[in-house]
Parts: sequence; structure tokens; C-alpha cells
Amino acid sequence: MSDAASALQWHIYEGLSCHFPEKIQIINVMPIYSYPQYYSDPFIKRESFEEKGNVHINVGFCNVKLLRKISMAHQIYKELMKAFSEVEEGILFVYTIGDAFIQAVEKFKKKKKITVCAIIADLPEMSDLSSTKGKVEKLWNVVAAHKSYRYLKCIDAYVLLTEYMADYLHIKNKPYCVVEGIATDPVEYKTVQAKGKKDSEKRIILYTGTLHEKFGILTLIEAFQQIEMKNYELQICGMGDCEEKVREAEKKDPRIKFYGQISRKQILELQAGATVLVNPRQNVEEFTKYSFPSKIMEYLSSGIPVIAYKLDGIPKEYDEVILYVEGNEAIHLKEKMIEVCEMSEKERKEIGNKGKEFVWREKNSIKQTEKIVNMIQNIS
Repeated sequence: MSDAASALQWHIYEGLSCHFPEKIQIINVMPIYSYPQYYSDPFIKRESFEEKGNVHINVGFCNVKLLRKISMAHQIYKELMKAFSEVEEGILFVYTIGDAFIQAVEKFKKKKKITVCAIIADLPEMSDLSSTKGKVEKLWNVVAAHKSYRYLKCIDAYVLLTEYMADYLHIKNKPYCVVEGIATDPVEYKTVQAKGKKDSEKRIILYTGTLHEKFGILTLIEAFQQIEMKNYELQICGMGDCEEKVREAEKKDPRIKFYGQISRKQILELQAGATVLVNPRQNVEEFTKYSFPSKIMEYLSSGIPVIAYKLDGIPKEYDEVILYVEGNEAIHLKEKMIEVCEMSEKERKEIGNKGKEFVWREKNSIKQTEKIVNMIQNIS
């Protein structure tokens, strides 16, 4: 599953739990692929789990291809009716507007006068940007996306990652707020030690995230390979359509270390030991208007300097804490990485601390979810 999506959902839950001391229940659908091609279980059992003293539900459904979405929609509807069986009013936060989810919500809304707030981290047709998808799969995604949009009338309010999303979704008379992301809690970093022995001479450049070509991973590798100094190391974590090319680069250059898909704890450990964190996604694709890279928020939370490109989806307030690359050629990224890595440790620490203090102060879970709470309370 996507570590970024999981982290954002938990951060939202933590923030809302502080604003709403009464019981909050999670109705979760496991993010797995269909049986038999991509998953070994044809049926997913309904299970409960606990968090913050509350009992939550993992929805059970038939996972057989072609039947799974129908089953999901039906089972989600049943769980919603059960969850709201004893109340006349309440708030339903929906993370994702996937067609099975939103279809269940639309049916549920006809039965209950509940305020529905959709948290849209990804537009449906832009949720999978892998270049390995075939034409049929891409067409299927577009059809599913349009199906989702037909049910948007059941949504009362929106939480969006960028202002551009409001125009794309043609939100007119419905309230919305922009929450581009939520900073990682400082407590998580207090328990993290830098992975490996810190070497003052070594310059570690780290990328953690999806390895899709559209996200610039190959440009990052090309830029790094142009660096001749032997004390530089490029560490890469994640999975995606460029995974094989990353492995090939690792074989050719011993300074490149590929860790694959690792745990969140391991990622935070690598971040703590890095010299600089890089997001190589460039502002050359339409989707950059409708996304705020979650790794930017996590990178800044770590207190390590962050190199990135100025994307349409990044608000101006971040301009003071991100080190932007000027130019889209690999040499421009190379020059920026060398510039930051060759700064004094004091300079890098000051830059990293400035970013960390900004997101911990302005983008923590309580402050970011306060925007959502204020919006909901103002709905008549």
C-alpha cells in the first residue's frame, strides 16, 4: 500500500480526534488488488481493530475480479448504515472518491441526513501515473473516474490538496478548504536514530517515494552520475515502473544504493542520516497542478535540507524553506545537489531547522485539521 496515503490518513485521524473528543470510528477497506491475478485471497474477512480506545472496522468483501467493486460498494453501505444506526445526524469523512466508495456513500446519503466531507488527495484518473499501464487499463481508469464524478452531488464539503482541484472538479456552491498535507509528528523523529555511522566526509543524497518515470527518478540518477566525487552516495527507496532501471544503475555505480520498499521507520532512519533530501518531480506535467508531493512535507519534517522543483501545487509559503532547482536538465539538478552538499554543516542545519520549524508550527495535525473543522461547523 502507499505509505504516503497511509501516513496522511493517520495524521488526519489524529488531528480530528483532538478536535472531536467524542467517538470517531474508522471504516476501512484494505488497499489490495483483485483475486486471482494480483492477490491470493478471493474473500477478505470482516475484522475489527483498536486505536485510541475505539473499535474500528476493516470491511469484508468478495475480492474476485469483476465482482469486487460491486461487493465493496454493498458492504461499505451496510457498514455505514450500522455505524449511524443510532444517530440522526453526524459527519462522514470519505478519504478517496473511488467509484465503489462514492457509490455506497451516495446510496447511504439517501437514507441518512449526514454531512459528507470528501478528502481528495488524488483525482481518480490521476491516482496511478505508472507508464507501464496498458491502453485498456488507462481507459478503464478514465471510465471509473467519470463514474465517480457522477455521484459527487452527495458530497457536502471538500478537503483538497491544491486550489487547482476546485476548478477541475467544478466546485461552485459547496464549501471546500485546502490542506496540502500534514507534518510528521516530532515524536516520531525523537525515537529515530540515523541509519549507519555518520561520516562527516560522506554526502548522502536520499530519495524516498514512487519510482515512476513521470516523477523524475531517472533525471535524478542521471544528475547523480554526473557527480564525480567518490564521497557522494545516492540512496533510493520505493517501487514503481522504473524499478528495474534503478537496479541497473545500482549495478553500474557502487555509490548508488537501492533499498526497495521498506518500512516507514527505516525511511525515517535513512532521512535522519542524509545530507540532503531530493524530490526530482518537475513542473512539466498537468497533474502537478492537482497534487502536493507528500514527501515534501515529510522531508521538511525531518530537519534535513530539501531540494525540489517549484511545482504549481506547492503554495508560495513554502518558497522560504525549499531549495528550488532552476532548470529542468540533469546538470541543473546536479549543480544544486553539489551546492547544498558542499555547504558547511552549520548552514545545512540552519536550512533544515527552518523548514522543520515551519511545518511543525504551521502544518501539524491539529492546525491543519482545524481548517476542516471550521469549514464543517460553518455548513448550515
